[in-house]
Amino acid sequence: MNDRVRALAALVATCGAVSVHATEVAVCTDRGRAVLELADEEAPQHVANFLRYVDMGFYSGTVFHRVQADFVVQGGGLDRELRARSTLPPVANESRNGLKNTRGTVAAARTADPDSARSQFFVNLVDNEALDAGREQGYTVFGRVKEGMDVFDAIGRLPTGAAGPLPADVPTPLPAIKSIVRFDEAALAALPEEGREETLAAEIAAAAAAGNAGDALELMAQYRALCSGDDPDVALTEARMALAADDRRRALFVLEELLATTDETHAAHGAALTLYREAAADGSMAQELLAYCAPPAVPALPDASAVGMEEMVASQRQVREFVTAGEAYLACLSEIIDDEERSGGLRNAAVEEHNRMVAAMERTAAAFNEQIRIFRSRD
Repeated sequence: MNDRVRALAALVATCGAVSVHATEVAVCTDRGRAVLELADEEAPQHVANFLRYVDMGFYSGTVFHRVQADFVVQGGGLDRELRARSTLPPVANESRNGLKNTRGTVAAARTADPDSARSQFFVNLVDNEALDAGREQGYTVFGRVKEGMDVFDAIGRLPTGAAGPLPADVPTPLPAIKSIVRFDEAALAALPEEGREETLAAEIAAAAAAGNAGDALELMAQYRALCSGDDPDVALTEARMALAADDRRRALFVLEELLATTDETHAAHGAALTLYREAAADGSMAQELLAYCAPPAVPALPDASAVGMEEMVASQRQVREFVTAGEAYLACLSEIIDDEERSGGLRNAAVEEHNRMVAAMERTAAAFNEQIRIFRSRD
């Protein structure tokens, strides 16, 4: 463990020994940064449930899909395409904990079943007494907005309407969560304010190079908590370290967010797409698939606004080679899919990988065509 991680761990341990200390999480959105203070003592089950999602990176790439002015801002369950993410089992209602749904509090969203809360949460924009427990169970408050209420107020003012499968209340543009991480203010304060992102990024890279996945991931939480560092290379390192630490779910969420927000011309994009394909398949089945079919590496695309004709021609050749190799890979996977003597698990893994590969090929081709358009527009 390096000196920085030791210092951070010592500060966290010291603060954790104080009974009044509440867990804090940094919420990084494309609308700004907020800090939530969690009600560890009043809503222990809901806080533990929320932190399970936080620690697995679940919230990265989810959106605030429901906005009702002068009421609530809700999110944490759907991705940018408004597709629901798979969740953990529900948590029992804790709405009779003495905490009320007042402005700035954070509560668990649920269905009509009072014990159905999972990953989704909402921020109360006003005092919502009707959501509190009365004769019936209410909506469990498990935290409050300590900093950044203006972020949620701004989201609450966005125009809304129908979108995708949702009939109403979907804001435009759709506000996304980049990450939610637990952190300690004292640990961040220990870092020099100037160049904090660069310092942490360098220490993350050093820990990763030394094979210290645990140290790298601890430092990554501090980096994320700043909400100002969006380096794709750092995110790619986080995904690799998560895989090294056997945290496949976290790696996949990190990679999905990286792919959604990084330009296709960035070298990290192609590497992330390749890593995502490898990580997305079930581990044992993926290894078995590799024994039969070798996936091609996704080529890095040039920035057509800055490169010359020679680089564009070379890139075109690489894309064509990728497509040719991809077609051979798909044919190999199809043979496994059609072979009824293969195990069901292997055939299912082949189907999933086939779909991922088709998507990767289509995305790469579309991205390169866009670079061609940009290159031609320079004339």
